[in-house]
Amino acid sequence: MEYFNLYANCQLVKGANMSLLCDLQMRRFYHLPNDTAEVITFLQQHAIEECLAHYGEDNRETITGYIDFLISRELGFKDHQLLPGLTPLDLSWDRYSRITNVIIEYNEAVNYNDTFFQQLFDLHVQGLEIRFYHTIAPDKIRGLLAGFNGTTLRFIKLVLPYNETLDLRTLDKLVKQYPRVKSLLIHSSPIDKQEKIFDESVPVVFFSREINSCMACGEIRTNYFTSNMELFTESQHYNTCLNRKLSIDTNGYIRNCPSMREHFGHVTTTALQEVLNNDAFHRYGKIRKDEIAVCRDCEFRHVCTDCRAYVEDPQDIYSKPLKCGYNPYTNTWDEWTENPLKQSAIAWYGLEDIVK
Repeated sequence: MEYFNLYANCQLVKGANMSLLCDLQMRRFYHLPNDTAEVITFLQQHAIEECLAHYGEDNRETITGYIDFLISRELGFKDHQLLPGLTPLDLSWDRYSRITNVIIEYNEAVNYNDTFFQQLFDLHVQGLEIRFYHTIAPDKIRGLLAGFNGTTLRFIKLVLPYNETLDLRTLDKLVKQYPRVKSLLIHSSPIDKQEKIFDESVPVVFFSREINSCMACGEIRTNYFTSNMELFTESQHYNTCLNRKLSIDTNGYIRNCPSMREHFGHVTTTALQEVLNNDAFHRYGKIRKDEIAVCRDCEFRHVCTDCRAYVEDPQDIYSKPLKCGYNPYTNTWDEWTENPLKQSAIAWYGLEDIVK
């Protein structure tokens, strides 16, 4: 008998009405009806002929079409047996660092070479996002980036306001001088567009909307979805936004995220170890998508980064992200700012000016 083997790196995620087949190696995903996902699941334990017999001859052409599609996308293959060595995939997740990613809201008055920051980046932080809300001279950007030389940082994202002096040529020189910079978002731009610099390796996204505070953060969009082993496995156990994240807001206060209301001290008066030993600091990082209202029924839950700063019910930490317009029960996207059920939460967070 002939069998269909789904590659181990391909993971099915079932939602209320639709499913997602995530190819974690090729970093792609496929939106499928739940009926199709059911057939794929059946094929993981039965021969193709057994599957055809189970679902009836009337569905032969449809099922063989599913299999041909999966093979054409290199998601699986036919064989004379099921190969148990392909499954299950190890979905465990861990990192040796207690903090893996950091957000800094830049403020010229803060000394980023102070003891707190030295101790923080001694923790082998991998990713850093620096947000600039106001125009800054290129020399000051270089000076700040130079302070991270010698650290274990692998990825720096810069969020910068549009400035005619920060043209692509200048940004290209900046990235070549500081190759840890892997991504740039230029807000308040005259137009929306995307470019690439440094031999087409570093994306530069020009964004027309103004970003003048952390209140612009937290939107859930399809172009933010990521299908890879790192995010998928982390999502099984932790929050995909706040797990092992530490943020420094524009006033120097230590938070999980700049948008979160609770802070854990100030960089000038609080020891890093005190923050790390505080159970409350790690609370939100443990909230999985499978535990969040509505999200737990969404097929996109393991390719989506979460937001706990802005939720539909501010009194419920397990509430759906406020800035998500997707309905997994109807599989439709709506403009979240116009949803009448979200207006009270928008007012509670003071987001009225943001949504205009």
